[in-house]
Amino acid sequence: MNFTFVSVCILKKNKKILFTKRPSKKYFGDYWEFPGGKLEKNETFEEAIKRELFEELGIRIKIKDLINLDLVNHTYDKKNFIMMSVFCIEKWHGKIRNKDTKDFSWLNIKGPYPKKFLDGGLLILKRLKDGYYEI
Repeated sequence: MNFTFVSVCILKKNKKILFTKRPSKKYFGDYWEFPGGKLEKNETFEEAIKRELFEELGIRIKIKDLINLDLVNHTYDKKNFIMMSVFCIEKWHGKIRNKDTKDFSWLNIKGPYPKKFLDGGLLILKRLKDGYYEI
C-alpha cells in the first residue's frame, strides 16, 4: 500500500469558504477541491500548506494563524491511502489569484458545493455542512 500525506486548508472570509478547480491537464483535471497538496520530503503538514497556498494562490500565511481542524483519510483504490490534515485560516497576505489552479470560487459554508468534487474531500464537505467544524 502507498501512503500519501496531504495538507488542505479551508480559507474562510465572512461566511464563505474558498474552493479551487484543478487545471484541466492535471490528474483529476477540472475537479473542485480545497487548496493544498502533498507533503514534500521532511516537511510538516503546516509547512506544506504554507508552501501550497503560495504556489497555488499566491498568498502568504503565518503558521501560527492556522487552526488545525481534522485528520481524515481516503483511499482511491486498495493500493493508495491518503491521509489529509485539514486546517482553517482567516488571515493571509496578498491577493488570491490562479497561479496553479484553473479557477476559484467563494461559496457559503453550508453549501451548495460544487458537484464535481474530489472524493477525498467529500467527508470534509459533509462535516462543514453538518456544522462539525466550529469555524
